[in-house]
Amino acid sequence: MTDTVITANSFTTFKTMFSTTLIQAEASLYSEIFDAEIDFVWCTTDLAMGNAAFLKVKFFLEEILHQSIFTHKSAPIKLDEVGNKIVMLPYVPTSDIIAMTLHAKLNSIADGHIDILSVKITSKFENPTMSYTYADEDYPGLPGIETWIGQKEYYYDTPWWFRKSPETQDYEVNEETDLTNPPEYDNVLDEVQQVILGELKLVDDPGEVIKIHDWQPKIVTD
Repeated sequence: MTDTVITANSFTTFKTMFSTTLIQAEASLYSEIFDAEIDFVWCTTDLAMGNAAFLKVKFFLEEILHQSIFTHKSAPIKLDEVGNKIVMLPYVPTSDIIAMTLHAKLNSIADGHIDILSVKITSKFENPTMSYTYADEDYPGLPGIETWIGQKEYYYDTPWWFRKSPETQDYEVNEETDLTNPPEYDNVLDEVQQVILGELKLVDDPGEVIKIHDWQPKIVTD
C-alpha cells in the first residue's frame, strides 16, 4: 500500500522520445518520431518503489515503444509476419489518441507509486509543429473490454492500456479458447523492478548487475 502525497502545483517532468511507424486509415505507412513529455508526482515514501515505477515507465517508452508499429483494428494492412512490437490502438493513431492511451498505460505501469498527471506528445515531422497533451483523470474516450474485444468473456477484465504488463495489444479469442490460460509474455517490467529493488538493498556483496535488453538501471532522486 502506498502513501499518497498531496500536491497541487509541484511535479516532476520527464522528457524522452521514441520512433515508430504509423498505419493510418488508408493502406500507407508513415515513419514518425515523437517527443514525449511526462509530468508526474511521487506518491510513495518508499524510495525504491518510486524509482522502480519511474524506470518502468521510462523503459516502456524508450525500449518497448521504440521502433514499434502503431496501428488500429480497422487498419487495411495486416501485420501477422512483422517482427516489430505491435501497438494496437483503439482508434487511428493520431497524437491525441496516442497521448490518451499512453496516459492510461503509464499510470497502470506505475501502479500508484507515481501518478502520471499529463502526457504531451509532439511529432517531429509535423509541419506546423503541434503538440497534444492529455491530463484528464478519467478516460471516457477509451473503450471497455467488451467493446474492445467484441465479446463478454476474455482473459482479463480490462484492455491492455489498463494493465500494468508490457503488453501493447490484446488477443483474439473464440468459444473454444481456454480463458483460464492467458498467453504468456516476457514481463520485462517485473525484471526492471527486481533489479532496482535489489540495487537499493544494503548488502555486503551486491553481486552482478543484471542487463535487461542492454539496459542498465539508474537511481533517480527528486
